[in-house]
Amino acid sequence: MSNTFDLLLTGGTVLNPASGLRQELAVGITDGRIAAIQSKLPRENAKKVLDVRGCYVTPGLIDFHVHSYWGVNPYGFNADSICLVSGVTTAIDAGSSGPVNFLGFKKLVNEPSKTRMLAFVAVAQHGVLNDPGELQNLRFADPEAAARSVKDSPNVGVGIKVRLHKKGVGDNGREALRLAVQAGEASKSPVMVHVGDTGISMEEIVGTLRAGDVVTHCYTPQRPSIVDESGRLLVAVRKAKERGVIFDVGHASGHFDFNLVRRAMGDGLLPDVISSDLHGRMKQPGFGIVGDLPTTLTKFLALGLDLDQIIAMCTINPARVIGWQDRLGNLEVGRDADVAVLQIVNEATKLRDSVGGEMTAEQRIAARWTIRGGEVFPGSC
Repeated sequence: MSNTFDLLLTGGTVLNPASGLRQELAVGITDGRIAAIQSKLPRENAKKVLDVRGCYVTPGLIDFHVHSYWGVNPYGFNADSICLVSGVTTAIDAGSSGPVNFLGFKKLVNEPSKTRMLAFVAVAQHGVLNDPGELQNLRFADPEAAARSVKDSPNVGVGIKVRLHKKGVGDNGREALRLAVQAGEASKSPVMVHVGDTGISMEEIVGTLRAGDVVTHCYTPQRPSIVDESGRLLVAVRKAKERGVIFDVGHASGHFDFNLVRRAMGDGLLPDVISSDLHGRMKQPGFGIVGDLPTTLTKFLALGLDLDQIIAMCTINPARVIGWQDRLGNLEVGRDADVAVLQIVNEATKLRDSVGGEMTAEQRIAARWTIRGGEVFPGSC
């Protein structure tokens, strides 16, 4: 081990759910990679030292559901600017590109961004649209080309996306889901399914999905939801979870209900992945009720999950879903130096959901620094 580091983080608690590590350790970074993680490392030969006392040093956060194809897709926004101040080193676009324009996503978003930008490729040719919806006419579905896009670009394409809400597919929900799973089978990748206001039942949706496929907006209040009229978790949803279907938060402006989350988690459905679904069509200033990924994480802290669980849900868990656990979501010597330095700030913070609900959290999760490939970006806290 070299004692010379480009960057040294000292005094913080390394929190790495992938290995179960939670300990005060120093982290040395050289040439954009993790060079050492030890109880003490020499400061004198480090080119730059960050004193991170009082902070948690975690793997770089993964925002599993955003819309970053800005300037091209109607939902896109410049996600790079918000990721780099919020601890997010990897963001995954959820279907803003389809097989017709996926190469543009690679050129215009993936290549120039500081944040690592990956993508679920829509089964719809041009990606998700607003009005008209992308699969109201199934002639715009191209599962073969969507699968080929993922297979041909394994360092960018990570899965298939389909939205099943009525505005997006009209009466074509059942066939759209079938075509998406067909594309997932052909590309050997997970399918992310947007639920909420669907024409087919939640039981049919989760019953069709394979182990490893993803229900995003899992806590949506829009019917049909994961709970029945009495607020109990659907039996089919519980069985889907048990056989390996993934449940992703995908907060957005219309898909998060505090009371529904409490009921579902009380019945045993904790999220596998916590994501923001930040996109460019949010009308509220500053991304409104969502804010950013740390704000979404704070909601789950206030709802009773512990920090270790929460960090797993935005690091190693999403990395495993896309099969990137050997590259992302783990603080380990030799890996890319993608690191989030997070702080628990003790101050009252008002949080809002999508249906007018409010709660006050006594603590919030904030990013002090984002480190992407060894480059340091100050946080927004």
